[in-house]
Amino acid sequence: MSRRIFGLPQPALSREKNLVLILLAILVALVLWNTFWWLVRLMLFVVIVYIIYQLLKHYA
Repeated sequence: MSRRIFGLPQPALSREKNLVLILLAILVALVLWNTFWWLVRLMLFVVIVYIIYQLLKHYA
């Protein structure tokens, strides 16, 4: 009965896998970053509209 020694994956395959994972991570980060700034702009718009509404309600 021979024992099989499990080694690390082939370096070329590991490099390709790491490259794909890095590209996916960058893509997800860009999508989340754009979503984050979109939400910030939306909240800023809501806050400005609310402030204008309060000012008009107070002075009208």
